[in-house]
Amino acid sequence: MFLAPKTKVVIVILKEVLKVAREERGLGYEELAKAVCLKKWHIREIEEAESFSTFYTMNIKIQAAKKIGNYLGLSEDQFLSSSESVG
Repeated sequence: MFLAPKTKVVIVILKEVLKVAREERGLGYEELAKAVCLKKWHIREIEEAESFSTFYTMNIKIQAAKKIGNYLGLSEDQFLSSSESVG
């Protein structure tokens, strides 16, 4: 019996899109954080870091990015990219 390899969806936050949208609206880290009920270091991590050191999981980081993107008036396909990988 042949089992097909499982595919995994990988979601990537397009950090630069969120950063540019925040800056275009004249918002600092603290202002945006207050507006979306996050901490300013969460905003900084989403825009700059590859890891998720201040978030418990990558899924939580993605949910925070969705909150930010929504507040900035962006659609998810503007700041999130997904791809499938075998594994």
